[in-house]
Amino acid sequence: MAAATNVFTLVGNISQPIELRTTKSGKKFAFISIAVKSGVSDDVDFISFCIWEKLAENVMKYCNKGDGISVLGHISTMKRDGKTELMLTGDAVSFLHKAAKKEEPKAEPK
Repeated sequence: MAAATNVFTLVGNISQPIELRTTKSGKKFAFISIAVKSGVSDDVDFISFCIWEKLAENVMKYCNKGDGISVLGHISTMKRDGKTELMLTGDAVSFLHKAAKKEEPKAEPK
């Protein structure tokens, strides 16, 4: 039997502003949602994952909504209200490209 590997890779654009949070025990974390194109059609999936501590701080510092990133992580399960939920945790993030900035219209000289 082949060894099982629990790894996911996502490439997409950050779809919401990132908010750094802190647990009751003081650990920093952030949930990030990225827009990922489906490989089959032009549909877009919005996938959320969690990152922790220094990685969360760096992504918060250097990335904004619309920026392209690549995420490597693992999947775990957790029980909540008697139901099993999947949890995606990012272990490494690569910064791919910055979102194009919209230029402010220049004032016409009077």
